[in-house]
Amino acid sequence: MRAYDPRYKVNPPLRAASDVEALRLALADGTIDAVATDHAPHAAEDKDCEWQAAAMGMTGLETALSAVQEALVDTGLLDWAGVADRMSVRPARIGRLDGHGRPLAVGEPANVTLVDPSARWQVDPAALQTASRNTPFRAREMHGRVVATFLRGRPTVLDGAPVDPGARP
Repeated sequence: MRAYDPRYKVNPPLRAASDVEALRLALADGTIDAVATDHAPHAAEDKDCEWQAAAMGMTGLETALSAVQEALVDTGLLDWAGVADRMSVRPARIGRLDGHGRPLAVGEPANVTLVDPSARWQVDPAALQTASRNTPFRAREMHGRVVATFLRGRPTVLDGAPVDPGARP
């Protein structure tokens, strides 16, 4: 740690660049099965304090896909089919979620995430949908953005914003 910024206080702790590279390669070659965010949001007061008193964890759900694109797709370690496999197919299999992680096909549940890989966006903690603002990516430009998500054919996110579950598409 260059500074004791509680945003980076996580468990397990952040590791050296060589460890991060080894994890990237293991994810790319299939040694590691899945990407997980360990999304651990905390109230501002739980992170806006001295290091020792700060809670462990950070928000990661809304930046996960962009981080994977930057670390694996943009570097050529993984293609988009591999991203879908590591972030959807394998996690669903591990979690025994039969209706998820399946290919698009007639009669199958349409659980889909639409991505714009060319989108560029700047992380603004105040604009995140999560209740937490403790992101390590504050003010960072990210590549790729989730445009829409669908659960059993119904939109849950459109143009980056949550859809009211009672609203008709």
